Order: sequence, then structure tokens, then C-alpha cells
Amino acid sequence: MLRELRACDRLEVCGIVRSSRLFHPSLGILRGALAYLRRSGVAYSLYLWCATTLADVLCGLSRLDAVPTQKSARGVHVHTTRDINDPKALKFLSGCAPDLLVSAFFDQRLGEAVLAVPAHGSVNVHPSLLPEFKGVDPVLQATLRGARTGVSVHYMTPTLDSGAIIAQRPIDSSGTVSIFTATARLFREGAEMLVAVIDQVARGQAGTAQGDPGTYQSWPTRADIRALHTRAGALIRLSDLKWIFDA
Repeated sequence: MLRELRACDRLEVCGIVRSSRLFHPSLGILRGALAYLRRSGVAYSLYLWCATTLADVLCGLSRLDAVPTQKSARGVHVHTTRDINDPKALKFLSGCAPDLLVSAFFDQRLGEAVLAVPAHGSVNVHPSLLPEFKGVDPVLQATLRGARTGVSVHYMTPTLDSGAIIAQRPIDSSGTVSIFTATARLFREGAEMLVAVIDQVARGQAGTAQGDPGTYQSWPTRADIRALHTRAGALIRLSDLKWIFDA
């Protein structure tokens, strides 16, 4: 996502906000990790660690710097927070003075004060065909239900994943690929879609309202992960590392 935005000559990345949240903002690292384990089990907790922490480490080792982990990395200020709605995060965002806020793979709900900061609004890249599969890990949820996968670029509102849709694309996903690979593909497609419609966003295109409330899923349960494995599915495979190193 970040590579695609940086490659667009009509965009300038002025700041990055990284989430350090585990499960809930009131929980620290240890209690948050235990909450993940209780609900989703060891396999899913390890998957999340690989998709976030390990991916960041490997990017650093390979010097890809896909998501800078230090302040002012490559000239872009970075703020890490467990709650994007707290005063410190709001001050950081306001100091960046963004025209547009872009959210992707971000596990926090943005409040009205945050959404009011960017001049042209806030957009989210969500790996499902909204309004279906709002919420957590839509790729896993769609796979479990044998549903189509796809990606949506939509405006953000205080109600999660419910804003008007700017662009949307169904994506064929083979049942043999892992959840990690399917998700990576969808975010790559979503980044390309966002760049393609960025001028429409700048002109204030309203988008298409989500007329149907759709469906919402919370964190997967241990039973969900067992069901995935029963279908011969996988959360992540060793071969998925190519998505981290593929520039």
C-alpha cells in the first residue's frame, strides 16, 4: 500500500500512523496477547504476529522500509499509538495537515475528531465487497463461507466500514492460497484502485452509499480456525514471504 502511494507522482506522504494496539485499547501488550489467545487460539495469534511484527522486521532487514518504524524515517514523520483518538495522536495528525487520510490494515476505529482533520476526508481500503464482511479479517470470513472476495475503497465515517463506496472490484481468489496471500493481493489491488480514483476524491466525488447494512464479523474464534483447516485452508505459508520481499 505505502509503496503504491509513494510511487504516485500526484501524492506526497506527509505522515504515517502505526497501530500498537492488541485486541483492545484498554489492554497492554501481555493482556492483549492473552485476549487474542483465548478467543482465536495460538495459530491465529501467530498469524497476526507474522503479518505485522515479523513483516516489519523482515522489511527492515531487507532495507525495503515499506513501513518506517522510526520517527522521520525517509523524511516522513511516524507516530505509533494504541489509540489514534487520544490527544497526542490528534496533535500529530493536525501537525501533518493532510489533505487526505488513507487507512489500510489498521485495527482501530477512527472517531469524529480524527476524521475531521484531513481537508478532503478519509478513505479506507477494505478487503471485501462491502457492505458484506465488514469488520475483522474479512478474507478469512469470506473464505469460511465460500463467498466471493474483493476489495473496496470507501469514505470513512464513525460507523465502521459503512461509508460511501468510491471504487470496488471483485477478485478471484483460489481456494489453495493462504489467507495471508489472498489478503496481500487484495490490498495491492486496493492500492492501485485508490491511485486510479485519487483525482475523483480530490474533486469531492460523493461515492455510492451502502444501501444495505450488510454483515459484520468480529475476531475469529478457535472454531473458525479449525473450520479453515478442515477445508484444507491455511492462514500463512512459508512461501508467503515473497509478498514481503517483492518490491
